[in-house]
Amino acid sequence: MEPESKLSAIAEADRAPVHSGGPSKSKYDLKQFASIEILPTQVIQAPPLSELFAEGTEIYLPLLHGDDLHLSVTAAKKVRAEGMVATPHLAARSVPDASQLDEWLHELSEAGCHRLMLIAGDPLAHRGPYRDTLDVLNSGLLEKHGFTHLGLAAHPDGHLHASESDVRSALEIKKAYARDKGVHMWLVTQFVFDMTNFANWLDDWEEAFDFLPVHVGLAGPSSVASLMRYAAFCGVATSVKMMLTNRNSRRLMGSWNPDDQLKELYELCGDHVSRRLKGLHLFPFGGLERAARWLDAGEDKPKLPIFGNILADA
Repeated sequence: MEPESKLSAIAEADRAPVHSGGPSKSKYDLKQFASIEILPTQVIQAPPLSELFAEGTEIYLPLLHGDDLHLSVTAAKKVRAEGMVATPHLAARSVPDASQLDEWLHELSEAGCHRLMLIAGDPLAHRGPYRDTLDVLNSGLLEKHGFTHLGLAAHPDGHLHASESDVRSALEIKKAYARDKGVHMWLVTQFVFDMTNFANWLDDWEEAFDFLPVHVGLAGPSSVASLMRYAAFCGVATSVKMMLTNRNSRRLMGSWNPDDQLKELYELCGDHVSRRLKGLHLFPFGGLERAARWLDAGEDKPKLPIFGNILADA
């Protein structure tokens, strides 16, 4: 079986329970193509997510440094109970030892969650035996516990701690793992601001991506002050400020949303990348309600032809 056919065949393996109520996905609205990142503590403390997001929405669950791994198990159970898809983050360098990883994966699997977002994590937070995501893949624990859907981080603006050649080499090893183990694998980028650079990156890496779909990360609607705080934390504050200034200096005093980015992406890419670009991943820097309102207003935004059929492939 060819890789794409093999991966599509297992794409139904991790469906969340059916749940009615809340916003729904129509064939053409933005919610069909969007995932969102929410801290497990937010998920646990928040009102029902089904009041904000559509059934079937993929919720990524990142942990902050020092958080207990089991927080994401509790959050994943709530996400799935509300009819959505839970994708916990696994930061390799934050795992203290193999036995704790084994236990955590077992608990997630028992909860019906077989999806992960794999990241290396902060080099300064290296706590245990795993130097990077390759070490986690080679541990055998993901296969042992039936994790069939694995997201990988991608860096259109360049990786802070690895050369391009090292990133390409690691990607080849990860693709080989996906082929050998029958795993569905995809890429999620960090939040992107320079759409021209992103479109060029898609073209430059087309051959390297091979069968891997790409989900573009976007900063959700927020105040400009909040956006700049997160950008500074991620080391991209200068480029963000230049982008905002070049487009409209008045925006530095107001609010941010990614409408212009999506329009620019559509103008740059149109239909020709729809085979590769499968959806968007929203970072809700301005809060969950604001992100939900922006997604609900998505039917009038001219970006749907950009994305391929995310429901069939991811």
